[in-house]
Amino acid sequence: MPSTTSKAPQKMKQIHYPVNDFDYRLVDSGDGKKLERFGPHYFIRPAPQAIWQRRLPEKEWKQAVGEYTYSKGKDYGGEWEFFTELPEEGWPLSFQDLTAQVRPMGFGHIGVFPEQALNWIWLRDRIKKSSAKPCNVLNIFGYTGMSTLAAAAGGAKVTHVDAARNSVAWARKNMELSGLGDRPVRWIVDDVLKFLRRELRRGNRYDGIILDPPSFGRGPKNEVWKIEKDFPQLMDLCHGVLNKKPLFILATTHSPGFSSLTLQNMIHAYLVKPGSGTIESGEMFIQDTGSKLQLPSGFFSRWSREVNSDA
Repeated sequence: MPSTTSKAPQKMKQIHYPVNDFDYRLVDSGDGKKLERFGPHYFIRPAPQAIWQRRLPEKEWKQAVGEYTYSKGKDYGGEWEFFTELPEEGWPLSFQDLTAQVRPMGFGHIGVFPEQALNWIWLRDRIKKSSAKPCNVLNIFGYTGMSTLAAAAGGAKVTHVDAARNSVAWARKNMELSGLGDRPVRWIVDDVLKFLRRELRRGNRYDGIILDPPSFGRGPKNEVWKIEKDFPQLMDLCHGVLNKKPLFILATTHSPGFSSLTLQNMIHAYLVKPGSGTIESGEMFIQDTGSKLQLPSGFFSRWSREVNSDA
């Protein structure tokens, strides 16, 4: 994962994208699209940054059972076209020893974000090495819960927050499918900013925070979220609920105009001092298993405190 790392001269460990233990493949990309396999089913979705030519012939792309295209004349959104009938309830997708139920959803989602795979590995590793037992983790904008699964599998006590009731129910089902139904997870359907303000008043504190804020969203009572306006107050509230000696912070984004350095600067401006711990920042990507090209898919910045350190 391309990165910039502070606390020089430390280098980021080279990690290969996990394809052998992930039932997902980026089969091909190019001409603004990507061909992906989620379990047994192939899909075509937009990939605006894939401006190179496709590697595979058209007959390979015709394996797709559905294609998502952006709607013309609109700033966002699109629609699916399906070429065969799919299970309405979805189907299981495995990642290492974790399982998620997936199915095509609005805005072109399938239920998991494969570009986050390296972050799931990183989360689990950080938590396993933590001296805090259990490590108290907050996952906000938790969606269908793969980061929550990774944290819980690592031994953490997790609070999972999302404004969409169906997403939280989906995440709970994924916990059950992964055999983690007995793990200590608190499921919260709420507007993230309102929830953080209440946690601050209650005095609840966390050893680690995971956040993947959307560009735009609405809370359960029609609260409006806009990242360019609300991100600073979000980080300020996160600072308030973060322990004085936190274990980790993981921030990711797919928002246009934001970069890994923006995320890194926000972490240093609001959450931890520059020079403390180790911070790694860069592009999330999905590796094409055939061409070995890496498809850019958003940005990450993740900070961690060294084990047995007072930093």
